[in-house]
Amino acid sequence: MRDSERNAYLLGFASTEQKVPEREEALPIDPDRERLPLVGLMVDAGCDLSGTLAADRRVRILPLTIQWPGRTVLDKGTSEIRTVSRQLSHERIRTAEVAARGVDALSYRMHPHLAMNFDGMVLLGTHRALVQPGNAVEQMLRMHHEEIVQMRRARHLIPDYVFQIADTGSLLSGPALLARLLLSSPELIGGNIVALTQRATELAQRTEVWLAPGHPGDVALTLGRLDRPELQPWVDACSPKLTQIIHRYPVLTCKGGQFASESRAAKWKTAAAGVLDAAAQAVIDGELLHPLLQISFDGRIRELREWPEFAALKEVATAHQVKVHVTHMSLGGRVWASAQSLSVALIRKPR
Repeated sequence: MRDSERNAYLLGFASTEQKVPEREEALPIDPDRERLPLVGLMVDAGCDLSGTLAADRRVRILPLTIQWPGRTVLDKGTSEIRTVSRQLSHERIRTAEVAARGVDALSYRMHPHLAMNFDGMVLLGTHRALVQPGNAVEQMLRMHHEEIVQMRRARHLIPDYVFQIADTGSLLSGPALLARLLLSSPELIGGNIVALTQRATELAQRTEVWLAPGHPGDVALTLGRLDRPELQPWVDACSPKLTQIIHRYPVLTCKGGQFASESRAAKWKTAAAGVLDAAAQAVIDGELLHPLLQISFDGRIRELREWPEFAALKEVATAHQVKVHVTHMSLGGRVWASAQSLSVALIRKPR
């Protein structure tokens, strides 16, 4: 089978995923919820969340729509979608666009059980310059407010349902790192959604994402179409210019929501090694606010683990009791960061 035929077949298989109903299911109500509210975390499908975290009962993934010319795929953040997407060529990925789902689509999937299964929800969305899925969720809950209140009273739950959006100012592995930290936070365990939102905002201001894009030209094309001034530093760093022909691979960062370019390299492997080295240096210097590193990779993780630079990072992390978590990059992440990319997220101490 030719590459073009194989890609078309795989893309067709991926598109059939949206025909499978995936509604929020009703869960048994714990009587203790009247005393201790149950708060959940929501991330969009562009978050590079691990399968373990995605399976946590307190986590929900907000679907996104991936549009190719003539075809639309519903990205539910599942491992099946990621498996299929990794087979798609970067030429196919560069033509895609990521969009948030509409209110009607979300109501079909999430309403009303989402408001029954939790007493509050905090959305850790991808950087608002890339996608804004939270607006539709807020509108959906406002439209069904009276119905939600009546249903919750009938089930002896606190009538008010609280939904908050924490602006992560992050992308790729960044929201995944925040979700991992917040799931074990006392604010979430104690059901204090106001304190949880504040905590998420504070962590977001310290979060750094380092990226080595596999195809910089694709990043410039994809992000340039969004026409957002916040993204311009990445667009400029990835645009093919005469002065960048020799060192065509940039190391990009998003620190506290601000996009920037750190350095350039002649080869992608050198840029990716620079990302891992930057994370290792932060560990050595004792600059991590929390002993966690989140890595997402659009490639074979087994091969990544064989890199000398990754082995060196693991050795440094182990010596400093820092945990390193590695996941596959999401389909939305591939569109924004380009295929064959490497992303690392960390939370740095205040200076």
